[in-house]
Amino acid sequence: MRVAFATMGGQDRVDAHFGLAPAFAVYDVTPDIIRFTGMIHLPEQFSEDDKVEIRAETLRECAVVYCTQIGGPAAARLVQQKIHPLKVNASTLIEDELQRLQTLLKGNPPPWLRKRLAEEMKIKEETLSCKCTRD
Repeated sequence: MRVAFATMGGQDRVDAHFGLAPAFAVYDVTPDIIRFTGMIHLPEQFSEDDKVEIRAETLRECAVVYCTQIGGPAAARLVQQKIHPLKVNASTLIEDELQRLQTLLKGNPPPWLRKRLAEEMKIKEETLSCKCTRD
């Protein structure tokens, strides 16, 4: 599962509002592995609509986005794109949230997370079962 953390540019803390974050730290998380995949740096946008649309498109592969704040309309747009926004306290350590998420994955995840995991497994199965041919 891919997750992103709104940050002012660092890799250690969630310290930014979703719409104001200049960067997102992105990780792949499984019950057994946490892997940093990189930083997404965003350019400044001129309108609020641009911000949300560009951010949602940029984060489309993420199941969860952690941030310190997010507006209602922006949260609704993320949910429509099957991205679950989670608000955490400012300066929350990313490592702590990754460990919490990993513990959830090992145990009994909440319904929204179980649904997302099932969707991801279905996509992986379809990709693996695809029979490709060569010309």
